[in-house]
Amino acid sequence: MIDLNHVFRVKKSNFVTRKVDDEMVLVPLADSVADMTRVLTLNETGTLILENLDGKKDIRQIVNLLLKEYDVDREELEKDIEQFIFEAKEKGIVEQIP
Repeated sequence: MIDLNHVFRVKKSNFVTRKVDDEMVLVPLADSVADMTRVLTLNETGTLILENLDGKKDIRQIVNLLLKEYDVDREELEKDIEQFIFEAKEKGIVEQIP
């Protein structure tokens, strides 16, 4: 379980991101070259989460932001964000700020 006080940020050197409408496309970089075989697309919610993983806001602040945006149960949202961050860490998209 991720501590809600932890802060994460996008590892910008590993990805190029482009926002298209409410979605975001992430293109992984391998030796500074785009790896088009591993392109990821985030929906509106994923984009909002990733945009707020800015190295300044903790997870609790991001949960509160999303609760204002969506009609969802806090506990369920915390679990969803935890899963999102776990997968993003596994793919090298985000890192925790010490």
